[in-house]
Amino acid sequence: MKIEWLIAFYLFISVMMIAFNFGYLAYEKLHAKRFDARTKRLAELLGDEIERNAAFPTEEHKRTLERAMRRMAGMESFDLTMGHLLEQNPAKSERYLHGIATVFDHLTYHFAKKDDLHRAYFAYIVKRWYRERPAGNTVEQALLRYVREGSFYARQNALEALSQVGSARALAEAIATLERDGEFHSPKLITEAALAFAGEATELEAELKERVGRFSPHTVAALVNYLRMAGLGDPDVILALMRDEREDLEVRLACIRYFMRRHWPAAEADLLKLASDNDPARWEYRAIAATALSNYPGMEAVEALKGCLSSPSWFVRNNAAKTLYDYGLALDDLADVMNGPDAYARDMLAYHWELKRVEEEERKRKEALPV
Repeated sequence: MKIEWLIAFYLFISVMMIAFNFGYLAYEKLHAKRFDARTKRLAELLGDEIERNAAFPTEEHKRTLERAMRRMAGMESFDLTMGHLLEQNPAKSERYLHGIATVFDHLTYHFAKKDDLHRAYFAYIVKRWYRERPAGNTVEQALLRYVREGSFYARQNALEALSQVGSARALAEAIATLERDGEFHSPKLITEAALAFAGEATELEAELKERVGRFSPHTVAALVNYLRMAGLGDPDVILALMRDEREDLEVRLACIRYFMRRHWPAAEADLLKLASDNDPARWEYRAIAATALSNYPGMEAVEALKGCLSSPSWFVRNNAAKTLYDYGLALDDLADVMNGPDAYARDMLAYHWELKRVEEEERKRKEALPV
């Protein structure tokens, strides 16, 4: 092949790429203009209906809204518009959202035939703007189906939507479905979904308790974290889990953290025992127990934490020093450690007390600054 033909070929490719880029930019600009125009029309439509019939939107209006929201762009326009209208007139906008609840019921049938991208976004819109509590059976069953059959994002959005609009039974069943299907999911997602539940927390706790036998250890740990953050749970049951040597590491660590938040006298002896365990292979238990003892101040705890300062694990020493500082002790109160032979223990105590001194000086400096 002659070099002139090769140069011409590359020039042709370059020109085609430039033409494609200009064409794509023109398409994006046109699409943005159409989206802005559609959003403006929808804003006028919704604004007028809210002013005239906030509590009882007309059937004609609901049909028009349903047709608009069958497209992805229509749902996006609705989302943006309702966000602005809710800021301008919260009371009327909330009444309007209650009035259009049936629109979402109808849309569930439409999106049942769509791909996961559309269903994931519809689940997000339901979470944001659907106001029937608990959700109607149509919407609730559709969200459960997304959890069961959808992609990762569809499952996540559906689970979050159920935490806002679903019943306790539906949310608990969704969590059990994730376990049953063996799909990957972050334990943090389960904890956050449970914490975000808009219904009665005690009802959700009861529903989860019925299904706990179906859950894997990482989900049980996530649910113990939920009970800790929500201030729920039976401490004696959690204590039994913590004591069970056959239980998974993450579950037992979650139980230790539970007693860090919730003071339970029966757990103190177990926490002291874990904090005094010198087995290097069990350093995680010792590290978390050293933090949990911040809720159980006393001479026994101080002695156990002093022992932690000599651990080969940096995390154990760090947590123990922080808890000792939180007890309100001064370095003079820990003279036996500061004057002892363990340089690592001395350095960890000195580091924490110096760190807190610097943080306190910085806080005072900021408070002294003029507003």
